[in-house]
Amino acid sequence: MPGRMPAISLQPEELLVWRRENSQGTLLVHSAAVFTSFQSADGHCEEGFRCVSRISKFGTGHWGQIDPGKEKIAEEADSAPVYEWGCPFQGEWAENRYESGPGDDQCTDEGDCICIARGSPNMHTELEGGHEKVIGRFETESGKANLGHEPQLINVIPHYFMRTKDGAPFDIENPHSGLGVVKEFDREEWLLKYKEEAPKIQGALDKLRAAVDAEYRSKVQDGAPFVCDGAQPPGEEPSLTKAETQLGLMRVRRFQVLASDCVNMQDTAAKLAGRPEEESFAPSGKTEGGDELKCYRKKDSVECQQLNCYRGFEDQGFLDRLQLYKSQLDSCSPEEDTKTEMEPAAGNGGKAPKTETSAAPTPKEGDLKDKDMKEVEKEVDNEENSSLLNLHCWELSSAPLLALRRLKPDLDVPTSCTTSPEIDGLYVQFSCGGLRAWLSATVFAPMVPKKPASEVPLSLL
Repeated sequence: MPGRMPAISLQPEELLVWRRENSQGTLLVHSAAVFTSFQSADGHCEEGFRCVSRISKFGTGHWGQIDPGKEKIAEEADSAPVYEWGCPFQGEWAENRYESGPGDDQCTDEGDCICIARGSPNMHTELEGGHEKVIGRFETESGKANLGHEPQLINVIPHYFMRTKDGAPFDIENPHSGLGVVKEFDREEWLLKYKEEAPKIQGALDKLRAAVDAEYRSKVQDGAPFVCDGAQPPGEEPSLTKAETQLGLMRVRRFQVLASDCVNMQDTAAKLAGRPEEESFAPSGKTEGGDELKCYRKKDSVECQQLNCYRGFEDQGFLDRLQLYKSQLDSCSPEEDTKTEMEPAAGNGGKAPKTETSAAPTPKEGDLKDKDMKEVEKEVDNEENSSLLNLHCWELSSAPLLALRRLKPDLDVPTSCTTSPEIDGLYVQFSCGGLRAWLSATVFAPMVPKKPASEVPLSLL
């Protein structure tokens, strides 16, 4: 077939297939099974929703690689179903995607995997021995067409977040080094990672606190009046060069980020640790490099029992100095407004430059160029002149029509509707050329500037 036909995006439940018949009514290609969202294709959760999967199907511990042989957890009779964060997708646990299929590591039935809202106004938490369960009525994405969201009472086992710096400690003095990534873990994996990551974040905070405090005392508190680079009198030196100012701001920002992560780790560890030894870390009390950690310890013990995030009452003096130091650094690096094209330009008489009045193209317009439209129209012309026009027709089921009407609410289909004797459903008939012409003239016409619709050849039965 010459040219290409524009694609239509359908919801999984709308995937009723096309069928083709000849003019005598003999079925040439026929497949009209209705697929549910978990039988048809891999799925995505909407923005603001996360995917959870049932522990009676997959067991617990939804992190990393999927173990199809993991023991399934039986649910209590007359209780709400229990789900855990994460759904199976291509052999791994995913946050907002799921994979359908008949396998033990796939979502098979409608209730195996669901997309739920990330929060609910009607929920409470049960915590016992470090194991947390959230019970509430969550909005869920409906598996049925055009039903939107449905409230459902479920139990949810949550996961927990942690900043990780895999393979190396934080390089706080290197402005080009990263601060790792924030990852999501189930309870057991989080506690294991905590033992590994807590010494790194404690060591980084210790070094940053010492560097910031020393710089403040020497440049702001104990030295001469603070002078920014470029503002000093001729022949005198600034308090900090521009490079030193940027390095100081980097230290402050990194301390603030890591201190916030430290508080989250501190709170989560206290909640998940069923025993005191699960909350402790760094048995030697030192970093991998041999530096002593400024953590909290039990009496007569070198092992760290709790993180020190420098947010306590005894740290208030340092936090005040940190804020004063940051204010001085910010005064040397003021933010500048970015000029827009509408601002008057020098030498232009104070007049703003002319701008285009046409709206910017939408993402859909970028997918369908004038060339594509010409190919569609060329294909229509070819098929109108062929014998296929009188021998075959295409039929579109009512479900895809609903999807098309969703794209264009005022859609008018000037065709006859028939009820198929083989399938109990409404179908609309088109010729091979007429279908493409109708799509190009009604659905895709608003997306791309082209010749008037009156010039588009239509051939609708």
